[in-house]
Amino acid sequence: MAMSPAVRIYQDNLDAVSKALMDGDLQEMMKFIAIPNMMSTRDTELVMSSPEELDMVMQDFRAQLLARGVTSYRRICLEADFVTGRDDMIAGRHRTETRSDTGVAVEPYLNHMVLMRIDGRWMGIWLQAIMDNTELQILSPDIAAAQAEARRMLNTLRR
Repeated sequence: MAMSPAVRIYQDNLDAVSKALMDGDLQEMMKFIAIPNMMSTRDTELVMSSPEELDMVMQDFRAQLLARGVTSYRRICLEADFVTGRDDMIAGRHRTETRSDTGVAVEPYLNHMVLMRIDGRWMGIWLQAIMDNTELQILSPDIAAAQAEARRMLNTLRR
């Protein structure tokens, strides 16, 4: 069965970012992820507003994967389509699968992602992993805690 254009674009982005992550190649990753970028889990959210923050978050996540013996990090598009009325935005859903030398490294989990065409390139602008951050620490706990505290302080000041 042929992939729709939206599914192909979405899967190409997944493949490129997954490879760059496992290679530890921030420069390559920056071709496919926009800054600022929002990432979230069920219990944590993080906005990366600079390449340096993206690098810290991705290096932390990569270290988590390697510490669990991950040798294969694969994300598979389950569905994707252009956002109604927008030919420059795709929303979709994918499954993340990891393998180690002994089998499944981390139980597969679902994600939602939004891509946007920016300067002719399809780039991730938002990702939500449907799991608790404590399960895998996809998002750097220190950065997430600092941002949560900053939001709490701002909310206190607004009252």
